[in-house]
Amino acid sequence: MRPLIIMHGADIDWRHTVIRLLMYLAGIAVLALGMSLQTASGLGVAALTCFATTLSMLTGKTLGFWITATYVAYIAAQLAILRREFQPRILLELCFSTLIGGFTDFFMAVNPLHPTAIPAQVLTMLLSLAVTAFGVSLVVNMGVVPNAPDGLVQVIAEKLKRRFGDVKVVFDCSHVVVSLTLSLVCMHNLGGFGVTTAISALFLGHIINFANKLFAQRFVRMAFGAK
Repeated sequence: MRPLIIMHGADIDWRHTVIRLLMYLAGIAVLALGMSLQTASGLGVAALTCFATTLSMLTGKTLGFWITATYVAYIAAQLAILRREFQPRILLELCFSTLIGGFTDFFMAVNPLHPTAIPAQVLTMLLSLAVTAFGVSLVVNMGVVPNAPDGLVQVIAEKLKRRFGDVKVVFDCSHVVVSLTLSLVCMHNLGGFGVTTAISALFLGHIINFANKLFAQRFVRMAFGAK
C-alpha cells in the first residue's frame, strides 16, 4: 500500500490526493458493476463471489449485503490472526466493503441486461470479466487499501511464509467448494457456480495483467502526477 497522502517534499499535494481517491472510488464502482454483470449473465459468478451469491440465494438478502458481510468477516479474521500486529489502516477495508456492497446492489437494480439466449449470455459474461479486470486494475494501482479478501490472503501468506498467489488459489477454491456444498445440500442445485466460475479462475488473472499493461501507467500518471 502507498501512503494515503501524496507528498511533494514537505508539501501535501491535495490535487493529486483527491484525484487518486476519486479514481479509487471509481475502481470500486467498476468492480461492483463487473460483479453485477456476472450475475446477470446467468452463467455463474467468479470464484470469490460464489459464497456471497449462495448465501443470497439461501436467505433472500441482496448480493451486496452478503458481499459486505463476508468482507467484514475477512477483516475480523485479519484482526484475529494479527492481534497486536493489526494496523489501524486495515480498518479502511470496512469502507471498501460497505461501498462495494452498496454499488453492487445499485447496479443489480438498474442493470438492463438480462440475456436468455446463450450467445448473449456469453457476451455478457465476457463483458463482465473485462469490466472486473479494469476495476481491479484501477483499485490496485491506486494503492489506497486492498479489498478485504486479498488483505486476508496477504496476512495468511505472510504468517505461513507462502507466496500470495499460492494462498489465493487455495482461498478462492475453498469458496467454490463451500458454496457448492451449501448449494447442493440446501438448494439441490449449483447455486452461483457456472461457466464464469471456471473461466474466471483460469483467465481472470491474465485479463487483469492485460488491463494493467494497457492502463496502469496512465492511472499512475493521473493519480500521482508521475512522469
